[in-house]
Amino acid sequence: MNFLWLAIAYGLGSIPTGYLVGKWAGIDIREHGSGSTGATNIWRTVGKAAGAGVFTVDLLKGALAVGLMQRLGVTGADLPFDFWVVGAAMAALLGHSCPVWLGFRGGKSVATGLGVLLVLQWQVALGALGCWLVTMTLSRIVSLSSLVAAIATMALMIVVSDSPVFKVFAVVGGSYIFWTHRSNIDRLLRGTESSFRAQKPELDPNLNRTESEPAEQP
Repeated sequence: MNFLWLAIAYGLGSIPTGYLVGKWAGIDIREHGSGSTGATNIWRTVGKAAGAGVFTVDLLKGALAVGLMQRLGVTGADLPFDFWVVGAAMAALLGHSCPVWLGFRGGKSVATGLGVLLVLQWQVALGALGCWLVTMTLSRIVSLSSLVAAIATMALMIVVSDSPVFKVFAVVGGSYIFWTHRSNIDRLLRGTESSFRAQKPELDPNLNRTESEPAEQP
């Protein structure tokens, strides 16, 4: 039964929120801006309200995936229940970043990861969010803020949680966030990563993604 909930968690995570909002706006978001299906590219390309909506739904996907496993999953004698909860969390992250509906090309799982953390260990979630906000205020770089939040998640979970399984998840999940941001890390090291600035959304051919354009998203 728990394997069914893992599949459901992946399915929830894989709901292509940004892609669907882009379609509603009359575009394929993968062909505009950074080419990302995440909230940042939607914010920049479609508008603030759309970006905020995508972020909220992506967060809820992670929270619901873990919450369902916690409430409805079946405790098995073979593995600790925390293992199944963490499995649902990872399934949601994978679903968001590798959705089967879009050829396994999705987002970077930051917003969905925050939703997961809010259910697993809300103190860690708020701490990581605080680190994201401070870094974003100082740097205006979404990717850097997300990486700092991932590091904070690992450190805070190790300190706050009583569950060894949750601690392992924080390290694995945080490392996965780094992996999804590998191109951003390269640009950060080269000093070419762009900062986030509020801008009027434009839906025109000039927004088509180029090789040099960064793909930042929560």
